[in-house]
Amino acid sequence: MEKGRRKTISVTSGKGGVGKSSIVSNLAYLLSAKQELTYILDADLSLGNIDVMFGIVSKFSIKDLLEGKKQIGEIVSEGPSGIRIIPATSGVCEFSNLSDDERRILLSSVQELPEFDFLIVDTSAGISSNVIYFNSISEDICVVLTPDPASLTDSYAVIKVLHKRTGRKDFNIIVNMVRDEKEALDIYKKLLVVTDRFLDVYLDFFGYIPTDKNIPAAVRRQRLWVEHYPDSSASKALTKMCDRLVG
Repeated sequence: MEKGRRKTISVTSGKGGVGKSSIVSNLAYLLSAKQELTYILDADLSLGNIDVMFGIVSKFSIKDLLEGKKQIGEIVSEGPSGIRIIPATSGVCEFSNLSDDERRILLSSVQELPEFDFLIVDTSAGISSNVIYFNSISEDICVVLTPDPASLTDSYAVIKVLHKRTGRKDFNIIVNMVRDEKEALDIYKKLLVVTDRFLDVYLDFFGYIPTDKNIPAAVRRQRLWVEHYPDSSASKALTKMCDRLVG
């Protein structure tokens, strides 16, 4: 495909702790390794942690952009393999619900970015106004869930709210922390039964990531598991999803 495709993908979840930011960080690395110019927008604006995932300390953040102190190009940090990171703040609750003006500033700033192939938006968990907004401006939406029954319930809730508030009908499902593909498909089908019954939406099984002892080991060391454990089962599974995006 052509370069500079400017594809925006949000990665969201009904509840926290499902491995969303870990998936975003490692997926961005795989895309960059394929010469796809990739940005990550850390859209968990009050509890951002993407720069932590890469073990880097960002000098500036979206706070500086929204306060008019910096342009978007000045707050971008560079991660491994040429990944560009637009970092959020941490522990600043004033940005947990953006005003209309702040949304306009952020959206116009993102549109000013030079050519890129992928912009991955890592939203916060749940159904806040920020989550709804960032999903509404993304071309594709990926919902991450795990075998935890609460994750299934909350994933249905976030799909329902996004459908009702934004009119979106297509959702990509990523199942994390499973034994194998069979368990992932079982969870996907459980969600599908409920959405088919109550919502007019389409769910695509985008992929799964098996439980892998290398992931927590890499996260503790602020390392990317796809980089340091490329032959692990989790890395191979995420590579399949990367290939789908690029292909």
